[in-house]
Amino acid sequence: MSTSSSNNEDTAPLQTALTSWQTLNLPSLRPSLSSTATSLLESKEKSLAARKALADNTKSLKRALKLTSDTPSPSKETIDSLALECRATVKAYQEEIDSLTRRCKLAENSFVQLYTSIYECRDPASVIEQALQLIEARDRQVDNLLKGMEELNEEVEAISGERDGLRLELEEARDSGGGGSGKKDELGGGELSLAEREELIRLRGEVAEYEVEFRGLKNQDITIRKLEAKIAALEENKEEEIQKELKKAQEELAESEGRRATEALEREAATARKLQSVELQLRAERAGREAAGTQLLKAEDGQGEREAAWEAQRQILIGDSERLREEMADIIRERDDLRLKMGALENKSDGTTDGIESAPPSGTGVKLSEFMSERRAYEAEMEELADTCSALREELRVKEEAAADDRRALRSTIESLERDRASLSNQVSSLELRMANAPSQDVIDKMRHELRILKRLEYNAVDLDQGAGDPEMAGNDDDLESVLVSKLRKCEMDLVRERREKTEGVKEKEELKQKLAEVQQSYEDAEQLIASLENDLQLAVATPRATPSVSRASSDYATLKTPNPNTLLNILDPNAPPVPNPPSSSTNSTTATEKADDDHSVATIVMAQRDRLRARCDALEAERDSFKRELQVQVQTAESLKTDNTKLYEKVRYLQTFNSGSNKSGSAYSRGGRNDRDLDLEALEQRYEAR
Repeated sequence: MSTSSSNNEDTAPLQTALTSWQTLNLPSLRPSLSSTATSLLESKEKSLAARKALADNTKSLKRALKLTSDTPSPSKETIDSLALECRATVKAYQEEIDSLTRRCKLAENSFVQLYTSIYECRDPASVIEQALQLIEARDRQVDNLLKGMEELNEEVEAISGERDGLRLELEEARDSGGGGSGKKDELGGGELSLAEREELIRLRGEVAEYEVEFRGLKNQDITIRKLEAKIAALEENKEEEIQKELKKAQEELAESEGRRATEALEREAATARKLQSVELQLRAERAGREAAGTQLLKAEDGQGEREAAWEAQRQILIGDSERLREEMADIIRERDDLRLKMGALENKSDGTTDGIESAPPSGTGVKLSEFMSERRAYEAEMEELADTCSALREELRVKEEAAADDRRALRSTIESLERDRASLSNQVSSLELRMANAPSQDVIDKMRHELRILKRLEYNAVDLDQGAGDPEMAGNDDDLESVLVSKLRKCEMDLVRERREKTEGVKEKEELKQKLAEVQQSYEDAEQLIASLENDLQLAVATPRATPSVSRASSDYATLKTPNPNTLLNILDPNAPPVPNPPSSSTNSTTATEKADDDHSVATIVMAQRDRLRARCDALEAERDSFKRELQVQVQTAESLKTDNTKLYEKVRYLQTFNSGSNKSGSAYSRGGRNDRDLDLEALEQRYEAR
């Protein structure tokens, strides 16, 4: 019972895992998963086509923006068309983002459903590990039981041997106890019988204990055999279940890895598209913000100018009103003075009415009439000034109301522009936040730099940005290993060519050295010939014509030192055939008189030959200098080729070592794909340059 309960406790996790995976029913989920995968692949293909269209739209928009920025004063139609194109591009990006969002939601929903269904199931790895541990524990128990059985069998055999020995001793004691005859013998036999009885009792007890243990061991042997049969059956069943679970786990892992790879690629492409759309939106928002800022500045400048004009007009009107008030006060004061004068005149006229009536009109009456007319004129002028002042006040009030209305309108415009600015700033902040969440420019520059290095390795291009291709679509033909192999082969070809050129340069250098040695030898021969000719010339000039002895001596000297004509001929014409030496007998047989007669002609000929030899020597020296310069150039070229060859050899060796390292990890590299590589080529170049 204890063994069965322990077995149930050990297999309980396996049973629960089996029931959970049976309730999952993975074959029933496969059709829905396959349909979801096909829909995702179709949407992926559609998104790729849309990406190409968006790339074309973006390129056209960039060209339009570039043309507009290059134009000094773009027209309104151009700006409107650019705005429409920008809106269409943004709308296309929004549609693509919506489709990507729907696809992402579909993938997320399917993933969540699968995750929730799988999350409730136990981890197959842990279940398999528990099963293996259980099998190993059972194996260890069986081994321990087998070892215990062997030990118990050995003990039982030893006990049975001891028991047989004791039985033999007991029989011998019984046989020896029955044959005694005497009192001593009887007493001795009684004592032996008591000791034997005690020993026999003890041995019987031990035998009974051994028999009980042996029965228990027999029961354990039966139990062990049953357990072995059960363990064998469990091993067969568990191996089949483990193989099935392993296959299922491998299939699920392959599907999950494929989904993760596709999701990672889609996320990367989506982030790139989002980054482009965000950049376009940010540019558009910046352009709108700048336009709104310029409009706001223009409105503020116009408002300031209008306020300044209204303030100037108001000050003018206030000055006019103050001036009119002062004039009005002066007029009122003059009116009061005139009224006082009129009152005084009226009082005087009341006191002298009789005299005035009887007397004829005088100067006082004339003054009074003048005062009255002036008074009427002043009153009329006062009324006119009052009307003018009221009209000016009304006009000032109207202008102040108009200025207040304009101010209120400008304030409302400023508030609306401020609201627009705040909304634009919020949009800019949101776009900046999205830009911050998007991949950084360093990552993009690093990816572009890696693509540029790969393109440079593959095509020996100078710059990727000069082409019109998409950097995401670039370099899909060959992987990095093939590119490096082709580059290595090209480097080897260059190395072989440089070696061949080096050997040719060395051969040319040796030939030039030989030519230089020949030229130096000819130069030395020419120097010797010139020296001998100069000696002959000096002797010919110093010898008097009339002395036959001296001529004879000179003829003897000439016979002793006859120059070789081939030397002069080789100097004048190196390609001329050698001339045989003239016979000395005929030359030596000339008479002294003939030689004395020909001294002058010989001297002129020798001097002409000397001049020609000097010219030839100058030409040979110039040729020698040119040969030396050419030799120096060839030596420098050979040294530069040697340094280039050493650098190229080091680079080839470095690429070979890198290629061997990449071949070691070729399987993982090929499984990861081109987009999953994380190769820092810039660091590789820096490492090579540092070497």
